[in-house]
Amino acid sequence: STSRLGFAPAGYRGVRRTTRLDTVSAAESGALKEKGRGSQRGRGSGGRGNRSSGGRTGDASTSGRGGRGRGARDGRGRGKPSRSKQCSVDAVAEADAMTKSLDANADARDVGSVLADCKDVRSERASDAAWGLYQAAVKLGVVNRFNVRQHNFALGAVQMGPDGSKRSTEVWTNLAKSPAAPNGVTMALLARGLCRTSKDVIPTLGTLREGTSRGGVVDAYVLNVLLNACLRDVNGVTQKTPLGDAVKSNAREATLAVWTAGKGMHNERTLTSTIKVLAAIGEGDTAMKTFDEAFRDETPLDADCVGAALGILSGRANATGKSADVLQLYHRAQKSRELQMTTYCANVALAACSRDGNWEGALVLWRCMLAGTENAPRPDKASLASVILACGRSGRGDLAREAFEQGKASGVECDVVVVNVLLDACAKGDLHPGDALDVLMDAIENRVPVDACTIASLLTAYCGEQKNAGSDRSGNSADLVEQAFAIVELGRFLSVDPTPAVISALLRVCVTAGDLQRAAKTFDEYLATGGGVKNTQDSTGERNGDNVSLTLLINGFASVGDLRGAVDRVATARELGVEVSGRAVTALVRACADAGESELAMCAYDDATKDHGLQPTTKLVNAVLSGLARTGSWREAIRLVSDDVIGSETVVADETLVTNFVRAFERGGEPEQAATARQMGLWLTGSDDALIKHLLAQDALGERLL
Repeated sequence: STSRLGFAPAGYRGVRRTTRLDTVSAAESGALKEKGRGSQRGRGSGGRGNRSSGGRTGDASTSGRGGRGRGARDGRGRGKPSRSKQCSVDAVAEADAMTKSLDANADARDVGSVLADCKDVRSERASDAAWGLYQAAVKLGVVNRFNVRQHNFALGAVQMGPDGSKRSTEVWTNLAKSPAAPNGVTMALLARGLCRTSKDVIPTLGTLREGTSRGGVVDAYVLNVLLNACLRDVNGVTQKTPLGDAVKSNAREATLAVWTAGKGMHNERTLTSTIKVLAAIGEGDTAMKTFDEAFRDETPLDADCVGAALGILSGRANATGKSADVLQLYHRAQKSRELQMTTYCANVALAACSRDGNWEGALVLWRCMLAGTENAPRPDKASLASVILACGRSGRGDLAREAFEQGKASGVECDVVVVNVLLDACAKGDLHPGDALDVLMDAIENRVPVDACTIASLLTAYCGEQKNAGSDRSGNSADLVEQAFAIVELGRFLSVDPTPAVISALLRVCVTAGDLQRAAKTFDEYLATGGGVKNTQDSTGERNGDNVSLTLLINGFASVGDLRGAVDRVATARELGVEVSGRAVTALVRACADAGESELAMCAYDDATKDHGLQPTTKLVNAVLSGLARTGSWREAIRLVSDDVIGSETVVADETLVTNFVRAFERGGEPEQAATARQMGLWLTGSDDALIKHLLAQDALGERLL
């Protein structure tokens, strides 16, 4: 069978031997060719399995699109050009030589042959040379004798470089004036030449409509050329900044215009490109509506297209029950279209289940993949990790361990990610701590490399949460602490140095066991040896890692009433180079305030903000005010609000702040001042309506009293 674009006139398919014009001198003998263009030119008639003829994989009966044989191509990848560097130089030299010596009687076939050589080079230099030759041919009237094949060679040859669109337009104008009728190849080359960005798509559609009125044919391949221009824009191939509104608007308008214009011609490639563009500009709902419409209209689909739709559906921010929807689409596409789904498609569905904790749906798909039923693909390590995550997040550590054993028995590769998520599942599930240690020993035995996350997860799973305290744990709290330190030493033996995450997990064990002094000593030694330089920043810009450990120590000392010890921990951490975060200071201030030590809380606040340059935040100010409210320290509350709230860019007054501020006056025996503070609080929070209502109530009260 032959596609609407995959054809060439029969007269051009044979092998033709020609002799160059005398205008081609002997200096270009390297470019002189015995073999004509024949079946190597145009769109080819070969199958799409081996892309030497430029087609797609898997359709041996459908005409290819390529042409001169660019080497074997697998799938949809770009093969290497078949022309050597020397041939490329010869093509340019031949074009330059012919341009200089061209005359009005030149054979149009020879000009077209040289243009075809330049087209195959695919470089800006070759395009410039071809353009020079084409202009000379126009000037001398040779173009008037071009047939559609030679016009097509010109279209393909001149479109490289920044002036390619303008040149393609001129070639098309000359073709439109000639007796030659455009064909499908013309439409494809024209689309490539004119359409560089999404802004060019709609004008190009107009030109293509003109071409179809003259006999040209537009099919899914041509439509996908236009959609690829939109994809280049939204994928940021040529831009380093986030997508602007103009780019999004152009891409949306162009994509929907192509989709509407191509009704009845679309295939799996155009559908994939369309939904990818719409999803990239934040139109996930529109993308899925388009996909559903195409599904109902029996538009051809393949696993790649379904995989793109699954990813979009899984990532929609406003979707509810996403994993159930993703699984439904996966099974619907698999059964109704009888598609052989890829492992990627299954992994997208499993990942959605892992995010939702949908262990039932994950296990059903996982078991199908293991058994190979319902055209399910074979699982890989990403599949296994997602299933374990889904079970672990639901507290089903037993099912996570079972899935792990099933994967091992089926030959699924296990790596450090799988080990880490399984240890995390052991920590969250109701498993004996020995199971976590068995997982690590099994990984070591199978030469699976471990990392710091592995050690931290093992600490949490083995002796961190202590959910199974008592007979289910090995020994008492002291034993757990010793086992935790032994695990860290095991990590060192495996060449895994402690990281902030490992130290945090270790300190959590110590704090839970009540061994605060050992926890403090361990943290100090870790900082003193330079481990604390491995800090990162969280989404708020604060340094975490060491501050997580510091906060654990603060809360630990505060829980036993040792507030001075908590204050000393902060001071020592600063001396050892830790940039104490606002969260850690807030934890210290809150602990002091909750214990009724408002003066100590105020000292910690002043030390952080005035002596160490920490910017006050709403949470930090609220923590201080809560302590001042407990003790009725209204004078300190006034100073705090005056200095660090009014006019601040980092503190935004909220209801909690106002409540604590007013309560400080009430507890301090100043009811009139409390009323004024409440009015001031309404002004601070920007509650204009509430403030007016309050003032009117006060006026009404005054009139009644009078």
